[in-house]
Amino acid sequence: MIAITPFLAEYKVFAMQPDGSHKHVWQPCKVLGVIKPDGHDPEYLIEIYHGGTSSLTTADEVKRNERGNPL
Repeated sequence: MIAITPFLAEYKVFAMQPDGSHKHVWQPCKVLGVIKPDGHDPEYLIEIYHGGTSSLTTADEVKRNERGNPL
């Protein structure tokens, strides 16, 4: 893992719409680092939040919320 200064961002997920279709929506996350699995492209290591808890996962694309480091 390549450690970076953590920053707030959003990652893309599929969400079900009221009409039953799915579309991409952006959900909040905190970017903690970058990993490079063998044989794969680099991915962001992110912390996501759900129901009062958090977990770690990876994302291939994130959208930084603002410039600088608000943390």
